[in-house]
Amino acid sequence: IAAGGTLSSSTVCSNANGNTLTLTGYAGNVIFWQFSSDGRSTFTNIANTTDTLSYLNLTSDTWYRAVVQSGVCGSDTSSVAAITVDPVTVGGIVTNNDTVCSGSNNDTLTLSGHTGDILNWEYSTDGGSTWISISNTTTTQTYSNLTVTTMYRAVIQSGVCPFENSTAATITVDPIAAGGTLSSSTVCSNANGNTLTLTGYA
Repeated sequence: IAAGGTLSSSTVCSNANGNTLTLTGYAGNVIFWQFSSDGRSTFTNIANTTDTLSYLNLTSDTWYRAVVQSGVCGSDTSSVAAITVDPVTVGGIVTNNDTVCSGSNNDTLTLSGHTGDILNWEYSTDGGSTWISISNTTTTQTYSNLTVTTMYRAVIQSGVCPFENSTAATITVDPIAAGGTLSSSTVCSNANGNTLTLTGYA
């Protein structure tokens, strides 16, 4: 009597995947394989009589099964392997860049246009050379009272696909104005001349 056997399911990243399904625990001969791309409503035959089947660069959820027959006995189908396809990660955009005054500023940055889950946010105070993680998994990130120019970005991952960084928003921080100092002097009327020099200003 034919026994359809077993196939294993898996989750892959869209358009960057490939693997081989292996049928185990079956009895009889594989007469063909089948696949479905509509949630197993309909199956289409694949001309393959081996106990393995390869797939490559799937872009949507796909289901596979094998049909096995033992001699003149009836056929049996294997379990169904569900290949779940996660969409490719898209980092998205953080808005908006801004210029603020040192020590007296606050606003909220917003992430849009992303695909996947937000793993965390990051900030950099050295022009993007190094990044420090922020424990935030929402689409908004607030800042307040910055004293140095700071960049912010989000880290995104869709399922099993590789993570991607969003574009970064740069908050440029201008120093607080300081008037500085001028030196006083005493001169003789109508017979004087000198140059005043401003120091200690910002």
